[in-house]
Amino acid sequence: MNLPVVKRDKPIRKILALRMFHKSYFWNILILVLTFFLIFFILFTAVSPERYELKVGDIAPEPIPAPRDVEDELATQAKRQEAMEKVPEYYTLHQNITAGTIAEIEEIFEKMDEARSKVEERLRQWEEEQKQGQGGESPMPSYAPQEEPYRPTPDPAEFYDEKFMGELKSLFTIQLSNDNIMTILNADKQDLNLLKSHLVDTMQAMLEVGIKEEQLAESKASLGNALQSTTLPNELKLLGTSIGVTTLKPNLLYDYIRTNQEKQKAADQVEKVIYKKGQYIVEAGQPVTEAQIKMLAELGLLKDNRMDVPLITGIAMAVFICLGLISLYMAYYEKELIEKPLMLLLISMILCLTLGLTYVTTLLNRYLIPTAMAGMLLAILVRPRIAIVINMVLAVLIGFMTGMQLYTVVMTFTGGLTGILMVKSRHQRNSLIWAGVGVAAVCVITLVSIDMVSSGGWQSPVQSSFYGLMSGLLSSILTIGTLPIWENIFGIITPIRLVELSNPNQPLLKRLLMETPGTYHHSIIVGNLAESAADAIGANGLLARVGAYYHDIGKLVRPYYFKENQLYNQNPHDKLNPVLSKKIIISHVKDGLELAKKYKLPAMIQDFIAQHHGTTVVAYFYHKAKNNNIDMDLDEFRYPGPKPTSKETALVMLADTAEAAVRAMADHSSEKIGEQIRKLIREKFADGQLDNADLTMRDLELTAEAFTNVISGIFHERVEYPDINSFDERTKTVNDIANGQQAVIPKQ
Repeated sequence: MNLPVVKRDKPIRKILALRMFHKSYFWNILILVLTFFLIFFILFTAVSPERYELKVGDIAPEPIPAPRDVEDELATQAKRQEAMEKVPEYYTLHQNITAGTIAEIEEIFEKMDEARSKVEERLRQWEEEQKQGQGGESPMPSYAPQEEPYRPTPDPAEFYDEKFMGELKSLFTIQLSNDNIMTILNADKQDLNLLKSHLVDTMQAMLEVGIKEEQLAESKASLGNALQSTTLPNELKLLGTSIGVTTLKPNLLYDYIRTNQEKQKAADQVEKVIYKKGQYIVEAGQPVTEAQIKMLAELGLLKDNRMDVPLITGIAMAVFICLGLISLYMAYYEKELIEKPLMLLLISMILCLTLGLTYVTTLLNRYLIPTAMAGMLLAILVRPRIAIVINMVLAVLIGFMTGMQLYTVVMTFTGGLTGILMVKSRHQRNSLIWAGVGVAAVCVITLVSIDMVSSGGWQSPVQSSFYGLMSGLLSSILTIGTLPIWENIFGIITPIRLVELSNPNQPLLKRLLMETPGTYHHSIIVGNLAESAADAIGANGLLARVGAYYHDIGKLVRPYYFKENQLYNQNPHDKLNPVLSKKIIISHVKDGLELAKKYKLPAMIQDFIAQHHGTTVVAYFYHKAKNNNIDMDLDEFRYPGPKPTSKETALVMLADTAEAAVRAMADHSSEKIGEQIRKLIREKFADGQLDNADLTMRDLELTAEAFTNVISGIFHERVEYPDINSFDERTKTVNDIANGQQAVIPKQ
């Protein structure tokens, strides 16, 4: 079903003609904002409770129930805090810290070997320097034994100067003293390996158990004691203690995330202290406490001139989300609606009207709501897809209005969906009554099923079923009653209106039949062609057919100037100048538009009248003018247009051309008809007549096939019957009987 076209001559359209505001996005935003505030006002009015003037210590004159479930936050928070305090702290043993610490110790001992090597290298260099200074011979004191080589010893203060000690210290990742360095250099290699083994084993054992931050000092003392108990020299014990104390780190760390998660889990498991909807917050005759005042204020039940911020925020967010979902759906799947602000205004008005009527009817009875009104109207006036989306949103909004009760949400959704599906393919206004009956039946079943589950009895379901029945019928009555209003205000042509326009008793069609039977017959065939092609390409077949019925009504003004209405082959154009004939032929478009306005045909049908010839050339009279040596430009023989702007008007143009051309053919075989139709379509395409019609090449091929099938059926080859003289045949039969011959007398 295609989007309805709005009449261009309505007052609302004239308002849109204001130059400074004639932008669709401006009107879209304005409509969206107004819709938001209107729906917000309806919902806020529906859910706002009665307010009281109370303070701490006042005696409540009457019990005050909770209009909705409300939490006693103070009591709940106290229970949660108590549960969180019972949760123990969690620690995590980080093996990567353990491995890193051991690796760091092993690296320190590796650097010890490197430091000792550096000293050996420096000593060799010093000895070489000494040899070179003594002429290649080392000095030998007289008291030195002759059998042992003499090796000079450098002065420690000069050899281990500050610079060299700095180089040695820089090898290590930890801070070591000069004494530590000298211990490393002077210690026996085997003792160093033993120190490494003791240190690694001791720290490995301590880290595997786990060291907390607060246990670090104690662990370092234990490490020192463990090293002191070994048989190593004291200077190595001190070295090992320095290394171990420096590198030892806590690896059993406090797990903030898990602890908080466990605390939160414990808090979440605490049941809230809730005052249920309808439960008395304040008892009659009892003084009001501070906690009760706080809950009353939170519920917006106090006359303290303060806004109920949670209620207002909740309603605003709900409305914003609902309208946001509708807007997103339209932006992605209904872009045509975005470009037509009047259609958005129509949707907005129907949505707000339905919510307003729902609020009024709930004051009478909670089941008496027009659940399917919006869905049925939008399915008829716009299209079923947007009606389904609006119906889902409406179910949520009505649920908010009625305190999120399940029956209203389910009844609105199921009832509205039933109405949409039942009116989708209905083309008679009487069918809306049956749609209402279907909605009523679904509402009754929905209410009875929910009441039977909740109440567990029969009395309540029977009572609610009556109002469910009335809800469906009320939706049908409101739809039927308001449908003509929407059609007239917004200039919408619905399938029901199209069927009414296709009735042969319509004044214009009746005139067309009586005054121009040839044109009427031509229009019927064009309608069949256009409808079959529209169905083939997914366009609106009903619209194409009805538009074809009216496309040539302008011929009512001068019927005999058109070939299909001429009798006895008398053509008045034979006596006219071709220029004048051209004007008469072209004028049937303008005459048709004037008749359409006089008979109040919808704007969508007027488009077929104005566009069915586009800007094509009246070729016959152009060539006639050329043959008569009349010098005129080709464009002067073109129709004024506009070119077809929709698939349906383009199909009527092609069908009009195809029907006339095939009727003039001598050979009506399917092959010849198909060739001629494709040739005509190519010519229209090449002439640019289909530029604005949004037809694909695939659509044109399907159109040609549909035209060929329909026209071949009309101009099918008939069997040539032999001439038979009935009187001679009867006489022959009687004579045969008289002569005793057996004859078969044909049945009459």
